[in-house]
Amino acid sequence: MFDSGICTICNKTEASVAGLMPHEVLTPRTENVYFGTRSISYTRLYEARGADSQIDKLIRVPEDVSVEPDDYIIIGSDQYRVDAVADVIVRRSTRARELSLVRLEDYLDVVTS
Repeated sequence: MFDSGICTICNKTEASVAGLMPHEVLTPRTENVYFGTRSISYTRLYEARGADSQIDKLIRVPEDVSVEPDDYIIIGSDQYRVDAVADVIVRRSTRARELSLVRLEDYLDVVTS
């Protein structure tokens, strides 16, 4: 169920220096989160287009992972913004969180500790 890979959940923070242009960076919040890739249904795709939105990737993460809309996800070298979060029941007793992701056109720097 969560066998597609590992992702990192990030916050977007301001890292500008006084007197210089604003500079936003991604700060990792939760690393090594296992996820499963889901296919995007036609219904979901058309609903997103009707709302002038776009969904590039749909993934599932374990229920206990803290993630909210407008958080950021890094998968490999790709960066995504979380557009929507839905709690789903996968099997009778297994719950997960389904994340609709939008790929970033301009990647942000990632702060490492």
